[in-house]
Amino acid sequence: MPTLSIHGDVHIPDNLIHALGLKPGAELAFERQGDAIVMRPMATNKKSKVEDGPKILAYNGPTVSLEEMDDAIAKGAEKSL
Repeated sequence: MPTLSIHGDVHIPDNLIHALGLKPGAELAFERQGDAIVMRPMATNKKSKVEDGPKILAYNGPTVSLEEMDDAIAKGAEKSL
Protein backbone atom coordinates (compact mmCIF):
# COMPACT_ATOMS: atom_id res chain seq x y z
CA MET A 1 0.00 0.00 0.00
CA PRO A 2 1.42 3.44 -0.94
CA THR A 3 2.42 5.67 1.96
CA LEU A 4 3.16 9.38 2.25
CA SER A 5 6.86 10.17 2.59
CA ILE A 6 8.23 12.88 4.88
CA HIS A 7 8.58 15.06 1.75
CA GLY A 8 4.92 14.57 0.72
CA ASP A 9 5.72 12.06 -2.04
CA VAL A 10 3.45 9.13 -2.83
CA HIS A 11 4.29 6.24 -5.15
CA ILE A 12 1.50 5.74 -7.70
CA PRO A 13 0.90 1.99 -8.22
CA ASP A 14 2.18 0.70 -11.57
CA ASN A 15 -1.23 -0.62 -12.64
CA LEU A 16 -2.69 2.92 -12.36
CA ILE A 17 0.27 4.46 -14.18
CA HIS A 18 -0.22 2.05 -17.08
CA ALA A 19 -4.03 2.32 -17.08
CA LEU A 20 -3.85 6.11 -17.33
CA GLY A 21 -0.94 6.11 -19.78
CA LEU A 22 1.16 8.31 -17.50
CA LYS A 23 4.74 9.05 -18.51
CA PRO A 24 7.58 10.57 -16.48
CA GLY A 25 7.05 14.32 -16.23
CA ALA A 26 3.26 14.07 -16.62
CA GLU A 27 1.47 16.92 -14.86
CA LEU A 28 -1.16 15.90 -12.33
CA ALA A 29 -3.99 17.85 -10.74
CA PHE A 30 -5.14 17.11 -7.20
CA GLU A 31 -8.56 17.99 -5.86
CA ARG A 32 -10.10 17.53 -2.45
CA GLN A 33 -13.51 15.88 -2.44
CA GLY A 34 -14.68 15.57 1.14
CA ASP A 35 -12.13 13.43 2.93
CA ALA A 36 -10.74 12.04 -0.35
CA ILE A 37 -8.05 13.32 -2.71
CA VAL A 38 -8.75 12.90 -6.43
CA MET A 39 -5.78 12.92 -8.80
CA ARG A 40 -6.27 13.61 -12.52
CA PRO A 41 -3.71 13.77 -15.31
CA MET A 42 -3.62 17.26 -16.82
CA ALA A 43 -4.46 17.51 -20.49
CA THR A 44 -1.33 17.73 -22.59
CA ASN A 45 -1.09 20.75 -24.83
CA LYS A 46 0.24 19.14 -27.95
CA LYS A 47 1.12 21.58 -30.66
CA SER A 48 -1.37 21.22 -33.46
CA LYS A 49 -1.23 22.10 -37.12
CA VAL A 50 -3.92 23.79 -39.20
CA GLU A 51 -4.52 20.59 -41.14
CA ASP A 52 -5.37 18.85 -37.86
CA GLY A 53 -8.38 21.17 -37.36
CA PRO A 54 -11.11 18.69 -38.34
CA LYS A 55 -9.55 16.00 -36.12
CA ILE A 56 -9.28 18.39 -33.18
CA LEU A 57 -12.94 19.31 -33.52
CA ALA A 58 -13.94 15.67 -34.14
CA TYR A 59 -15.51 16.65 -37.48
CA ASN A 60 -16.33 13.60 -39.59
CA GLY A 61 -18.17 15.28 -42.48
CA PRO A 62 -16.99 15.90 -46.02
CA THR A 63 -14.16 18.28 -46.81
CA VAL A 64 -15.41 21.68 -48.01
CA SER A 65 -13.33 24.10 -50.10
CA LEU A 66 -12.95 27.79 -49.31
CA GLU A 67 -14.96 28.60 -52.43
CA GLU A 68 -17.84 26.41 -51.20
CA MET A 69 -17.69 28.14 -47.81
CA ASP A 70 -17.73 31.58 -49.46
CA ASP A 71 -20.73 30.57 -51.59
CA ALA A 72 -22.63 29.30 -48.54
CA ILE A 73 -21.87 32.52 -46.64
CA ALA A 74 -23.02 34.65 -49.58
CA LYS A 75 -26.28 32.66 -49.90
CA GLY A 76 -26.90 32.99 -46.16
CA ALA A 77 -26.29 36.72 -46.35
CA GLU A 78 -28.75 37.07 -49.26
CA LYS A 79 -31.44 35.20 -47.33
CA SER A 80 -30.99 37.40 -44.27
CA LEU A 81 -31.68 40.62 -46.20
